Amino acid sequence: MKLKKVLGALFLTGSLITLAACGGAQSNTKEDGSKVYELNLNVSAAPTSPFNEIVAKPWAEYVEKETGGKVKVNVFPSAALGSLSTALDDINAGVYEAGLVPPGLHVDTDLFPLTIADTPFLVNSPEIAQKVLTKFVDKFMKDTFVDGTFMSVSSTDSYQIYSTKPIKSAADLDKQKLSDSVAGRLELFKELGAVPVSLANTELYESLERGVVDSVAYTAVGANGYKLGEVAPYMTKVDLAVSTLPFLINTNFLNSLPKDIKQQFIEDFGPKYANLMTELYTSSAEESVKTFETAVKDKGGSVYVPSEKEMEDFKKPVKKEMEAWVKEADKRGYKGQEMMDYFVELLEAEGVKVPK
Repeated sequence: MKLKKVLGALFLTGSLITLAACGGAQSNTKEDGSKVYELNLNVSAAPTSPFNEIVAKPWAEYVEKETGGKVKVNVFPSAALGSLSTALDDINAGVYEAGLVPPGLHVDTDLFPLTIADTPFLVNSPEIAQKVLTKFVDKFMKDTFVDGTFMSVSSTDSYQIYSTKPIKSAADLDKQKLSDSVAGRLELFKELGAVPVSLANTELYESLERGVVDSVAYTAVGANGYKLGEVAPYMTKVDLAVSTLPFLINTNFLNSLPKDIKQQFIEDFGPKYANLMTELYTSSAEESVKTFETAVKDKGGSVYVPSEKEMEDFKKPVKKEMEAWVKEADKRGYKGQEMMDYFVELLEAEGVKVPK
């Protein structure tokens, strides 16, 4: 089945490249006869999304400029070359050369250690994700990446709770049908009395509208994009967690590049992609909360920021979730407690108060 999927994706990639070539956009050589290396970048965001306009396109232009046109980047938005759930296999197999690979969608792969950042209330900003997880990968995952090479890591903005009725305390989650895309966070909500429901992002609006769920956990930037305020006009700003986003590139492609350009990718272009993501989600997060508040005001909706005492109640299951991650890591053959201890050490160095 995996072979069929890879072959099918390869066929799609070839078809898209062929179509682009017919339009005159593709080239294998420059006018002076020198070779051009083409990199297909898969982006899950829509063509008009801030991610495409602020991260993907500027990065493509930067790479082409800094290599003097020796590398041409073809940006494929709307996950045209493959979904995020198959990203690791797709990059490893060369279906496309580069893209994001969310560990939460690849828990049964060598990316599992990075799911440590899915633990609720530990990593709540892209800046912290980039700083902490870069060091974490360097210490524990140097030999993890073979067919796909790790280039950098960032994350989305933090997840909040969007609901059809106000949620002002952990007690208000009791018997709430609540959706989140990450298993660890669903476990936390379950501990708080909610009924966890797993849904794809594209199903959130309709599920809220039809009463399939009462509330969802999602990022402020993403929630506005999906217009969740129309069907869930209440936000509880808990800064639950972020979605980790490692940036990988096909190793064969990277090794095919001239030595100086390969070095540019490792030292400059890889980190640049993460920097652009961090800047986007950091600058957009606060503004997105304000945009949501303005949009729902006429409907009686609002943004609620829990007090410190109320947040303590939301965070009560966190220690248990940390222990559960360590136990799962040990079962998979990792040094779970050592990883968690180092992760906590990095977080505390960044000023994060880790729940005890």
